[in-house]
This record gives sequence, structure tokens and C-alpha cells, in this order.
Amino acid sequence: MRVLALETSERVGSLTTLQANKKQISKVGGTLLPSDQRSARSLLPTIQTLLAESGWKPNQLDLLCVTTGPGSFTGIRIGVTTAKTLAYATGAALVGVHTLAAIAAAVSAPQERLWTILDAQRQELFVAQFKPDWQDHPDDIPETHIVGVEQWLQELVPGDVVSGPPLQKLADRLPAGVLVADRNEWQPQAEAVGRLGVAAYQRGRSVDAIQLVPRYYRKSAAEEKADA
Repeated sequence: MRVLALETSERVGSLTTLQANKKQISKVGGTLLPSDQRSARSLLPTIQTLLAESGWKPNQLDLLCVTTGPGSFTGIRIGVTTAKTLAYATGAALVGVHTLAAIAAAVSAPQERLWTILDAQRQELFVAQFKPDWQDHPDDIPETHIVGVEQWLQELVPGDVVSGPPLQKLADRLPAGVLVADRNEWQPQAEAVGRLGVAAYQRGRSVDAIQLVPRYYRKSAAEEKADA
């Protein structure tokens, strides 16, 4: 099975191609997506280049996996729209992946309790808390909360493991005994998106393109201002 995974929820995104069957998943190729290549106009040409480097044609794709949120409103919208467009054009199956789960899946450190975080703006974070065996129950993704930075820091206890892009600013403020995932694991990665997506597909969790929608988890600043 030929798989293309897209991660566009953060400032720097990524694409990965994977070859998968029931026994194993192997990475074929991949590329980073700097912010200037994460636009709707430039994303498709980058995908075409990656597919060519992987030795594939678009109509050979079997599965598309994409992060659906939380994260950057614009980035999520572009990624989901692109994945849906490709699904319509190629007939490939489609799976949406939670961004915080993609971060959690890449953490290699042993943990009793894992927190993954994303910037929700306004001194707030998107937060999810994962148990060690969460991938044994992959359909039960922990609830996503929006909490203030200070409140989240107070909830941490020694032995907790944390991962996510906001650690670039928060790592020095963590309570004593809280463990930080490897810096290379903080960003959501397309490879983790693809691996989670393949597992979901094998459990019958693919969706029609019309059903896949971004999950922003909060209103935009403009929407909140209009509601005020």
C-alpha cells in the first residue's frame, strides 16, 4: 500500500511517503515544508516532486493521511483541502489524524503520563494527556483542552513527560522532575501521521472526502471578536 502523509498544522510542516502492509510500514521518502512552501499554491507541486522522487505516480496512491487539528487555522485548512483534493482526483482512501496524537506517537522516552502541547495563542495551550498504553486503544484519543500556560504548569508532577513546539519557550519553566522529550520529537511529523493513519485505516477508520473537516477546537480571533 502506497501512503502519502501530510502535516501542515505548524509553521514548518512535512510530507512523507510510506510503503505499508499488514506486517510493517517503511518510510520511502520525505521533505520538510517551510512556511513559504505551505501555501495552497506551492503544496501540490511539492507533493508531485516527492511522489516522483519516491517513484510513484499520483494515481498509484492508496491512502492519504493528514493532520486535522489542532494547530494553525490556515495550515490545517490547506492540508485538509489538499488531501481531499488528492483523494477526489486519485481515488485514494483518506484518514484524518489528531495533531497532538501525532506528537505523542513520536515520543521515545518511557513515560507514565505524557503531555503533548501546541500553542493556542493568547497565553493558552492546546493540551492532551496520554497514558503509556494509549496506542493499544487508538480510537480513544484523549480529550483536547485549552488551558492557560500557568494553569498547565501547575498541573505537572515529577515523572511527567512533555512534548510539543511551545517547549522552545517553556522548557526552562517546567517544575523539577518533569521530563522533556527529545527536542527532535517536539514538532508533529508527517511520518508519525502516516503511521497512525495506516493503523486507523487497517481498523476501518477511513472516511469519505466530504466527511473530513478541520478540527480547530476554538474560534478564530475574528469570530470571537464578532461574538463579543
